[in-house]
Amino acid sequence: MRSPLFVRLYGRGRFRSLLSTCLLLILVVICPLANASSDEIAFDVSGSFRVRYESLNNPIFPTSSAAREKSNQRLSTRFIVNSTVSYQNLAATIEIRDSRVFLDENDPTLTANQVNTLEPTQFFITYKPERESGLYEVSAIKVGRMELDYGSRRLLAKTAYRNATNSYDGIVVEARVADWQVHGVYVLPVSRFPTDSESLDGNERAFDKSFSERKFFGVYAASKDNNVKLQSYWLKEDDSEVLATKNRDLYTLSVDYTQPFNNGLIINIEVVVGQTGTSYQTASANDTDEKDVRAYMLFGYVGKQITDNTFLRAEVDYISGDNDTSDDTISDFDTLYGVRRFDFGPTDVYQAMPRRNLKAVGLRSVSKPAKAHNIMLGYKAMWYQKAPQDVDSFIGHQVEARWRYQVRPELRLVLGGAYLKKGEGFARGDYSDNSAFLFTGALYTF
Repeated sequence: MRSPLFVRLYGRGRFRSLLSTCLLLILVVICPLANASSDEIAFDVSGSFRVRYESLNNPIFPTSSAAREKSNQRLSTRFIVNSTVSYQNLAATIEIRDSRVFLDENDPTLTANQVNTLEPTQFFITYKPERESGLYEVSAIKVGRMELDYGSRRLLAKTAYRNATNSYDGIVVEARVADWQVHGVYVLPVSRFPTDSESLDGNERAFDKSFSERKFFGVYAASKDNNVKLQSYWLKEDDSEVLATKNRDLYTLSVDYTQPFNNGLIINIEVVVGQTGTSYQTASANDTDEKDVRAYMLFGYVGKQITDNTFLRAEVDYISGDNDTSDDTISDFDTLYGVRRFDFGPTDVYQAMPRRNLKAVGLRSVSKPAKAHNIMLGYKAMWYQKAPQDVDSFIGHQVEARWRYQVRPELRLVLGGAYLKKGEGFARGDYSDNSAFLFTGALYTF
């Protein structure tokens, strides 16, 4: 089957395809602007620059000294410029990001999740039809490359802490159906390049691209009061000469419900009712054994405003896992394109626990003692859902803290850290001692 136009463009010359796409966006906007007066055109430019220093002593996950050093430090920078031109019911958006790292030496955890140099992460057109009353109403149609961020962000999200972001090529239709906000999505997830460690360590540039062999589509719906959120997604991928995958063919259904009470108590529960389909165990070309996938996830919290400036909640995670790769079933939960920082701690250098094969209980508080200050404190006790053979199930106790200080409207400072007191399940390998992590940074927006 012939690939979509935007896929074929990116499959030829990277520079040529980027230029072609940007020119197309510019032409689409300029044509109707030719006869428009200046007061009919809206032009907006915004952006940010972030710098962050991270230091880790003793890796979290069991490993050997031959695989990595005991300590690691990293200086990350991220520069974003976003521009939108609007005329009547048409708009074009272009965003350029530059994500780099420094001081990082021979760290195997350094990937394209942290380095993405001078990349056009978004370029899309938005069309907003005339408003109509009735049972069904389309509010916006977006076509191009864009970020997506829905619901709890555990299945589909753009990144906040991580240095590089997720983006997608395709189409999104935003609509109102009765009192529900419904978003229909058909996209090709974008792969970040380069991927080899030498290029990443040198902050080298290579344009990202999507592949027609990997498709992601589905529906996100939220009730009028935003207390009920439904997500239904399909992920389909196949190997090709330029794309190595697990050949995942997965269907995922999520139900997220929040109930506030008059006494300030809030209860939230998100259940991934099921994740079913097929997949290979690995992305290796030699792995052609298709297995059934049967996975699930449960998250819930009970929270309350305990003082005028502090919200406290008790949390629980129960996420299916797998400890037997020799059978014909995969039970590890696949988080698709979600993020995990807000549940399990900082990513990047610290890494944090993945959202699979995990049981956890914890407490989390967010305090705002003054308008300029935001303090988060968190604790989690964690276990394997299915421990590896001859390994204890207890992972450890983790505490974390983060302080944000809004010095000025455009300048925010942050200081934080995490400490994992390892249990028997993680006190293995050459680095069995507890893990200590510290980060600090600044964000300037314009």
